[in-house]
Amino acid sequence: MGKVYLVGAGPGDPGLLTLRGKEILSRAEIVVYDALIHPRILSFIPETVKRIFRGSQGKAGALSQAQINTLLIRLALQGKKIVRLKGGDPFVFGRGAEEILALIEKKIPFEVVPGVSSAFAVPAYAGIPVTHRALNSSFTVVTGHEDPSKNETQVDWTHLAQDQGTLIFLMGLHTLPELCRRLVVEGKESHTPAAVIQWGTTSRQKTVLGTLQTLPQLAQKAGLKPPATVVVGPVVSLAPKLEWISQKPLWGLKVLVTRTPAKSSYLSGLLAEEGAEVVEIPTIDLKPLKLGQDYLKLVRMAPTYDWIIFASAYAVEIFMEQLAKVGLDKKALRKVKFACVGEATAKSLKTFGLKADLVPKDYKQEGLVRSFKKLDLKGKKVLFARAKEGRDLLIKFLKRKKGNVNLLALYENLVPVGAREQLRRLFLHEGGVDLATFASSSSVDHFYSLFTSAKRHQWLRRLPVAVIGPVTGATVRKWGGKVTVQPRKYTMPALVEAIGKWAKKRKITPL
Repeated sequence: MGKVYLVGAGPGDPGLLTLRGKEILSRAEIVVYDALIHPRILSFIPETVKRIFRGSQGKAGALSQAQINTLLIRLALQGKKIVRLKGGDPFVFGRGAEEILALIEKKIPFEVVPGVSSAFAVPAYAGIPVTHRALNSSFTVVTGHEDPSKNETQVDWTHLAQDQGTLIFLMGLHTLPELCRRLVVEGKESHTPAAVIQWGTTSRQKTVLGTLQTLPQLAQKAGLKPPATVVVGPVVSLAPKLEWISQKPLWGLKVLVTRTPAKSSYLSGLLAEEGAEVVEIPTIDLKPLKLGQDYLKLVRMAPTYDWIIFASAYAVEIFMEQLAKVGLDKKALRKVKFACVGEATAKSLKTFGLKADLVPKDYKQEGLVRSFKKLDLKGKKVLFARAKEGRDLLIKFLKRKKGNVNLLALYENLVPVGAREQLRRLFLHEGGVDLATFASSSSVDHFYSLFTSAKRHQWLRRLPVAVIGPVTGATVRKWGGKVTVQPRKYTMPALVEAIGKWAKKRKITPL
């Protein structure tokens, strides 16, 4: 017998997914998920896990509630560990109880992981507290989209109109004119403050403030689209003072991160902290190579080299693993000097108790070339640890300097499985992004190669791009891309800072 976990994904911002929810996703065998789940939350699901999209309610091909119940039961009876991933909180107009009752009937084990409800999270992101001691002491959450099979409404409009607390209507945009009319007819003052918040907690969030009398027309004029949350009550008047999210430098920007899954979280975290909505679609996948006898011999001979050069942090990690496999440790390298491409590579080396002797300010092979020009390398033995597909600039230079250079290819750079489909969905169905980021030339090559020339022209020709440095930027231009942001210092914090400066100018002068 399997087990079903009913997990609330929160209102949209992936940072609002609970720790328990993320933990359960990492251990799932199958995930059945709803529409409106943020792509970054889906990225927490391991690649080996089967994903089943239940479709958008009311659209062709979508699963009905009865079909979802049957699916969960069938999978659980197969002994699977299933996550039923739902937006917001599954028990707040999420039909979670219906699914659990179906499981109970078949005696299937289950667990409920609550989610942050949009009922209070979305207003909070718009600067609207659902309670305030001086204004109200309660709030009421109402569905703005009742079950169409009902013969009559179950909403007590008279009671709501007399309620002195905050009224929150979920999914109430389509019924907004009738909603406001009924409240006024039943006795609510027409000048009562009211708001509509579109796509709350995401980069597409848009808030329209008004009153019960003016809000329907204002929302229509603003062109708001579902999903949307409607808030009615005096607390709405606090929004102009308490609204905070738009003050973040990158708020409103949807940014694509293309780094490997292991590395993307750092950049994504920096971007999200500044307010960006991050979409992670890795375009590179680093895989260790199975080393043949020739390469293993180079690892065994590592203590005899004068210099070992590391092209990346990953090269350091793989090298140290291979060193241990041949029976050596860091003590064997005490006479060796180390050169690293970039601070991140040097930091990785430091975690193994080794210090980089040379880290050029220019975090690329050109920087190492300039640094090595000052040294006498004639007759020196140099080992260059890198990816299989790396650039040969440094090797050619070292050979001209009469050095004895050996290349140690430790890993290969592949295109991740599913990247093409994820990118197609992003640009075709999800509106694309405001900015794409790249930290290596290989990530650029893989990214652009996944599109046909027609799609590159249609979707990518005007896409602003942020790159970590000039080599990566040159690769973007080779593909006809538009490099918009490039920091002076080639680090992730510097990249995010540069993106912030660009975003500030962009707000002043919209693209």
